[in-house]
Amino acid sequence: MSKKTEKDRARDDEDLDDEDEVNDDGEDEEAKATAVHGRDDDDDDDGTEPEDPYWWTPHAVLSALVLIGLLGFFGMFNKTPLARLAAPVAPEPDDHAHAVAASPAPAPTPTPRPPRPAQSAQAPREMFGAKHLLVMYKGSRRAPPPIERTKEEAQARATEAMKKAKADPSKFADIVKEYSDEPGADKRGGDLGKFPKGAMVPEFQAGLEKIKVGEVSDLVETPFGFHVILRTQ
Repeated sequence: MSKKTEKDRARDDEDLDDEDEVNDDGEDEEAKATAVHGRDDDDDDDGTEPEDPYWWTPHAVLSALVLIGLLGFFGMFNKTPLARLAAPVAPEPDDHAHAVAASPAPAPTPTPRPPRPAQSAQAPREMFGAKHLLVMYKGSRRAPPPIERTKEEAQARATEAMKKAKADPSKFADIVKEYSDEPGADKRGGDLGKFPKGAMVPEFQAGLEKIKVGEVSDLVETPFGFHVILRTQ
């Protein structure tokens, strides 16, 4: 075979130089890719992801929220400065309102109660005792139908009985049986027993108070007729 000329040899050298440059460029690109992606490739080869240095942050926030919720449920914030900060702040009162609030309102003057009247101990009512005879007439109070005498006749009959009783008070019961028109008087001897002052009609009470115990009264006229009274108490 013929030998290559100088021109052909020079051309082959240029081609070899171009291939070397291409290979060098490829190696450079591959090195760059390896430098850029080398860490990821290593991670992929190990099968693990890199550890996040802030992995605890969500857990801490969640724990803090749970703790705040528990404290609020048990009312802890009502006694802490945080609650005072969260509470609405009342407006500052002006000087006039402060002066009004500082000076206490005058206490109402109690109305004095009227003094109670002294309850005087009631004195026991005066008691009396008496016997009597009663001469009735037609028209006198509670006079029974059989009585037909007039008032004058009744007065004369009562005067007669009075004289006998004054002459001998010890026989008063017998005189009552003879002269008295009061129902049941003969059985009692005219005895009225004991009674308080004011229990009898006013005329009878006045005539009784004029005499002493054991004395016989003058004629005492009441709406029932004419009485003769012997005071026993």
